[in-house]
Amino acid sequence: MSHIFISYSRKDIAFAQKIVDTLATQKLDTWIDWKSIPKGEDWEQEIYQGIEAADAFLFLISPDSVASEMCNKEINHSVENGKRILPIVLRNTDLKIIHPEISKRNWIYCRGDQDDFNAAIKQIRETIHTDYEWLKYHTNLQVKALEWRRRKDHSRLLRGRELQEAEQKLAMLEKKDPQPTNIQRQYALESRRRESRTKNTIFTVGVIVIVALALLSLFAFNQKILADDNAATAQANADIVLARQLSAQAQIIFSYKDSKQQVAVLLAIQSMHMFPTGASAQILQDNTLARPIARMTYSDNATFAFSPDGKYVAWGGCGQRDSNRSCTQGVTRVWELDTKKEISRMTHDNSVSSIVFSPDGKHIASSSGTAVRIWETATGREIARMTHDNSVDSLAFNPNGRYIASGGGTTASVWEAATGIEVARTTHDGGISSVAFSPDNKYLLWGGDDGTVHVWEFDTGKEVARMTHDGGVNSVAFSPDGKYVVSGSYDNTARVWEVDTGKEIARMTHDWGVISVAFSPNGRYVVSGSSDYTARVWETITGKEIARMMHDGSITFATFSPDGKYVVSGGCDQYALNGSFCISGSSRMWNFYTEKEIARMTHDNQVNSVAFSPNGKYIVSGGGTTASVWETATSKEIASMAHNDNVVSVAFSPDGQYVVSGSWDGTARVWEVGTGKEIARTKHDGSLIAVAFSPDGRYVVSGGYDNTVRVWESFTGKEIARMTHDDSISSVTFSPDGNFVVSGSYDKTVRVWEIDTGKEVARMTHDGGVNSVVVSPDGRYVASGEGDWEHTARVWKTTTGKEIARMTHDDSVVSVAFSPDGNYVVSGSWDGTARMWETTTGKEIGRVTHDGWVNSAVFSPDGKYVASGGKDNTVRIWESATGEEIARMTHNSFVNSVAFSPDGRYVVSGSADGTARVWIYRPEDLIADACTRVTRNLTRAEWKRYIGTALPYQAVCPNLPIEPEFFLPPQTP
Repeated sequence: MSHIFISYSRKDIAFAQKIVDTLATQKLDTWIDWKSIPKGEDWEQEIYQGIEAADAFLFLISPDSVASEMCNKEINHSVENGKRILPIVLRNTDLKIIHPEISKRNWIYCRGDQDDFNAAIKQIRETIHTDYEWLKYHTNLQVKALEWRRRKDHSRLLRGRELQEAEQKLAMLEKKDPQPTNIQRQYALESRRRESRTKNTIFTVGVIVIVALALLSLFAFNQKILADDNAATAQANADIVLARQLSAQAQIIFSYKDSKQQVAVLLAIQSMHMFPTGASAQILQDNTLARPIARMTYSDNATFAFSPDGKYVAWGGCGQRDSNRSCTQGVTRVWELDTKKEISRMTHDNSVSSIVFSPDGKHIASSSGTAVRIWETATGREIARMTHDNSVDSLAFNPNGRYIASGGGTTASVWEAATGIEVARTTHDGGISSVAFSPDNKYLLWGGDDGTVHVWEFDTGKEVARMTHDGGVNSVAFSPDGKYVVSGSYDNTARVWEVDTGKEIARMTHDWGVISVAFSPNGRYVVSGSSDYTARVWETITGKEIARMMHDGSITFATFSPDGKYVVSGGCDQYALNGSFCISGSSRMWNFYTEKEIARMTHDNQVNSVAFSPNGKYIVSGGGTTASVWETATSKEIASMAHNDNVVSVAFSPDGQYVVSGSWDGTARVWEVGTGKEIARTKHDGSLIAVAFSPDGRYVVSGGYDNTVRVWESFTGKEIARMTHDDSISSVTFSPDGNFVVSGSYDKTVRVWEIDTGKEVARMTHDGGVNSVVVSPDGRYVASGEGDWEHTARVWKTTTGKEIARMTHDDSVVSVAFSPDGNYVVSGSWDGTARMWETTTGKEIGRVTHDGWVNSAVFSPDGKYVASGGKDNTVRIWESATGEEIARMTHNSFVNSVAFSPDGRYVVSGSADGTARVWIYRPEDLIADACTRVTRNLTRAEWKRYIGTALPYQAVCPNLPIEPEFFLPPQTP
């Protein structure tokens, strides 16, 4: 099997020979057509098979190779087979005609006398040997998969350990190169399906034998019951196998973080319907699909805007077409976000191309063809009408709303908004693509198709500065302080200019044309969106690249959120096979500091316009015939509350409306669950370790390194009582009646205190420091855990301090909790386990395992689940009866404390990442939440591909329609 396939033009054959010979000295085999195709063979098929069997695809770039039809076929076949592609530049070439799969990769330069030939060969060798084991495995798996598909021979499917290895490798990949191919996934899935079917057949045969034997000794009624039970068991097992298969498929797709994220979420939902698992739950927890809160449909692409107060969203486009698909009526519609009701509608004679709200939100300006109109937002009443010399492409109100600028064709005009009187005009040699007012009202900015950017003094009509690109300008914007201008151009650059002088301050370069640019609210950064599939953030003054966010296709729009923390970008993710139109698009919100995608909004067409609401709470995006408003906070995390240091203890109030968190920053704080708003705090003289609410929610008890236990009012922070140990406090809790506080300390004691007097009423002594204490629901027992010596959890009689039971771990016990009925204790240990025990006997009932220390473990209020958190940064939810993991949530550092809300709906976790977070976790809640985020069900083709005939086609999310079996041709209007 050859290591490298070489694709080249015949005009470069001499150089290709040199590379082949040199690679041979590096012990790298090559496949090249002059030496690898036997005479008389079908040469094109031989070439394709050579690509399939190669580990890597080396493409020699020259003007002749990029223009070659066969070379482009070879590139397409290498992409289809998931090959590692190495572009080698032999001669400089026009970038516009290079295959996109070649242009988007890092090139190795090997241009005659210009570049170091030996250095290029070294780069090739190093690239080939990067993740070499995976590279070889990928090639072998691809060859097997293709052979299986061509021969349609099920005996070639994977089995046993070989299948398990393939599933593990495919599921664990994130950014490996090369990525798994579709045929490899299908091969693994069909192998799993066939193996599961074989096992089910064996199982069924076993069932038949059992039933046959039963016929000899049982009555007919009992025979039927047995057969039904076995059939039910067989079906249940088949459902579990299918659920795990769907979960594995979902993990593989989800790991790519590409435009198929919605498919991964739908497969995870279906898997959860059948058999909830932690793996599927993790996908539903981690998916970034935003929740649509309103959706408006129209008959064509549109433009959008939020009102300055965020109450309204407006869109403009075509409202009606004739039989020739020509627009006969344009429309602007305004919607109230809270009620999702349309409040006004304004019509034009043609499609609306641009809309903008006035700064006070009372008026809307819209353009259609050469007409510009001003409307009253609330009523749709026309205020003024202006006629431009050409079709209008861009509108902008000045900061006080008195004037509006319009740009289109070769003219930019300024009009008085109240009367429609033209007060200024400037002409341009090329088409005007974008206009903007400076924040101080002094200047008007516009960019043109001829590559120039103009700054024009509004009062005098004098041109202040002119800046020039090497290609048409697509987008321009002023910095917030008005000192700078940023422009984006088809010359592949975004440039920052000084307004007063026109001097270029910084230049930022993309691989393809820059379509959209914007400043951050503080002016420190610029974001640019490009046809090269990236949105990039740059330092304004230096042009240094700060972040790069990747889409699956061209980006048409990019901007910052109002608070400057996020970037939202939109465009096309997938084109039709002939590349003529977009079939799938998305807007994506990013934390640009981490380059992490935190929200995704999907459309069935290219996203042409995206806007944040002024408060940053919503995003509106439009693609195809749909405009949608989305919540920007998309995590299944309900709230996140931040301390200044490690959060080590958390608890819900009895009514579930508040959370208390204790931190190493020395504070305990009470927060509102729904909003994350801080309500009250208290300050110790050292780091806190433990906090808890009283049963009536009026008080909080906290303890820490200052050796004190303090009781204080939940909503004021006022201290009520203070009790002292001889060493740091590790754990605190209230008795069920609220009259006592129980505390554990590193002084090796557990103590019971009377709240009203602060008097010690009981003391229990361990052999080492006490890490955790808890009181049983009926108040009869206290459970405690220690770790210095015997690694035990112990149960004591509350009133006498007598030891009732002792349970032993393999390392320190740091957490203990009673089940709601008091019959069981769960303990978490640094031995990596959480274990369940009978309260009165100390007998172990079950255990679950983390990938590191377990720092906290608690029962849900109904006793059905256990939540545990640990050093592996995860919170895990387990069925207490079976130990089956049903959900997993991830922090950015160790999880120190977990707690259920009183109604069992939420889990709160505190972490060393400095946050306390509230999550949903129940399968039914995760499914319901996920179904509000996806915008469609699986298509019939997707169902067939991933689920096949194992289940009949149906709705994964009942709230969404399914694809009809037959499509009727569209009716001509």
